[in-house]
Amino acid sequence: MNRRKALGSILGLTGIGIVSYVGLKYVSGNSASNKGQLPKYLNLIAELVDVIIPPTETPGAKEAKVQDYIVDFMESCASNKEYNNFFNGLNDLQETCLNTYDASFENCTMEQKMVLLEDLDNNSGSNSLFSKINNKLRGRSFFNLLKTLTIEGYCTSELGTTVHLNYAPVPGKYEAITTINTNQKAWATR
Repeated sequence: MNRRKALGSILGLTGIGIVSYVGLKYVSGNSASNKGQLPKYLNLIAELVDVIIPPTETPGAKEAKVQDYIVDFMESCASNKEYNNFFNGLNDLQETCLNTYDASFENCTMEQKMVLLEDLDNNSGSNSLFSKINNKLRGRSFFNLLKTLTIEGYCTSELGTTVHLNYAPVPGKYEAITTINTNQKAWATR
């Protein structure tokens, strides 16, 4: 065997290995988790969920203690990628608030909070193929996680199911096709 060819093959395999390792580190992100840090951000998360589902005639997400659900879910069930995305998103949001309004998110006015969340919603990505691949590789974005967990937490909370939704502990018989009256609440179970 030719010595040059053998050295070239070894160097080529080494190069492929290095590129693969670097690519894997890039895709997986920081494997070190910040788990255990979110309880410090409970007030910030409470303000965020209160902007997403504010109190009206029905209680808001903050009153339903959705912030506790989000912290528990992220601490116990989220992957390291999604946890880090959420944790970094909270920090980025606070930094943006401090740079833009010279105040933390909790101290901003409702209009400022709405502008910040609308900006996050507009930048959270579309339903394109690229965003789906990005979500698969890097995990869901901060705002996507926040919205999803807020709605899940609210709709499964006691206040959400009993006040906002039409809670019926014994729903009765199953009807596949029903007509819904004007302003009728959706049905829920706990």
